[in-house]
Amino acid sequence: MRILVERGFEQFTPSLEPLELFRAHFLLFHLLYRLQDKWIKEEKGTLAIHSLEIRLLSMDNASNNDLTNLADFGETPEEVKDYYLDYEKFIKTQEKEVIELLDSFWQSFGKLPTMPSSHISIEESISILQIDGGLSIETINRQFRKLSQIHHPDKGGEPEAFRKLCEARDRLKMEI
Repeated sequence: MRILVERGFEQFTPSLEPLELFRAHFLLFHLLYRLQDKWIKEEKGTLAIHSLEIRLLSMDNASNNDLTNLADFGETPEEVKDYYLDYEKFIKTQEKEVIELLDSFWQSFGKLPTMPSSHISIEESISILQIDGGLSIETINRQFRKLSQIHHPDKGGEPEAFRKLCEARDRLKMEI
């Protein structure tokens, strides 16, 4: 998305607002899947689409394995594609639903091997998540999302820093 913004597509500017983030990602993947269908129909090739990688494959080199291996979280490529091609989801999805989707995603993604949460103190967790003031689920989630935009490996961050964010979030959620 950074490259798109650099080339003048401002609608893909990263945002920390959940609904704006959802809409930018949804629009990007909606357009990619439409382009994939167009290129297949024109026999130009196909796009192998994954959240971490997008590749143009020639029709000769596009195998089911190339496409099947690109599914996220156990969903088939067709389920993911159908989701993004349903433009009603773009129009009707509200911020509350986006926050629930993001929380679910980060919970699934954040299940990286971590040391038991009891080994990290509450104070250290608050410091890692840079929380000033009272603890609430909303504050923890907001800070986690904000810092994930910096420390997530997809955003150029270090896996260890992201793992610590996940661990701090989990530790604080145990306290609430």
